[in-house]
Amino acid sequence: MNKGVIMKTRQNILVALAFLSFAGVAWAQGGRSYVINHFVSDPNVIESHLVITDVEGLAPTVYLKFYDNDGNLIGQGKERVQPFNKLNLNPGRFVNNKVVNGTVHLESEGGNIVAEYWQFYKDPRETWKNTTTIGFEAPGFSKLACPHFVSDKDVEAYLVFASSDGKDATITINFYDDAGRTLGTTQQVVKGNGKLILKPMDFVKKQATGVAYISASGGKITGEYWQAQAGKDYQIATPMGGI
Repeated sequence: MNKGVIMKTRQNILVALAFLSFAGVAWAQGGRSYVINHFVSDPNVIESHLVITDVEGLAPTVYLKFYDNDGNLIGQGKERVQPFNKLNLNPGRFVNNKVVNGTVHLESEGGNIVAEYWQFYKDPRETWKNTTTIGFEAPGFSKLACPHFVSDKDVEAYLVFASSDGKDATITINFYDDAGRTLGTTQQVVKGNGKLILKPMDFVKKQATGVAYISASGGKITGEYWQAQAGKDYQIATPMGGI
């Protein structure tokens, strides 16, 4: 083999190694600990799905814990995800199909995952409330920003907070209108491993749109904003940004 061929072969090997290295970085996403802010088990009303995906091809084992809104453990399980595959789980299976809602905490052993929650209403007249939410990486945040909320008696709007580190969190929420004027404030407690749902209208007291800023002490939290309106035929659930 002449020198030119050797050099060319060496270059090809280096390019291949660089590609594999880059690919390894590209697949290294997700995390080991996740929180799903909200799930429902209500077999007669909602079809719900907990979707867990292996993003590294390492076939991790995932430990699941289900808590009610007060932070009480109501179910748990263990599942293995096949390489680069996903699990599509019914949360009701882990809580004996009881009518309950709360949060899900996931711990992955052996590889990174991502997680989502989907829910579909069985009554065709309520399918406009079908929605999906993403999982949040634990341990969560001590500050959150909700970039948009609606305060309106004709709109179903909710701020949904979950304890992401198992500790009681005292949260302070400040509501501002679109021009930055103060609309209201409140202080609430999210119980360890539990969930808190609030309506902006209860604190703003009038029709308005704006931004909410949230700070937490004693524990960390994750947050989502949910909005539904029958006349609009859609529902949204968006994550709050951690600061």
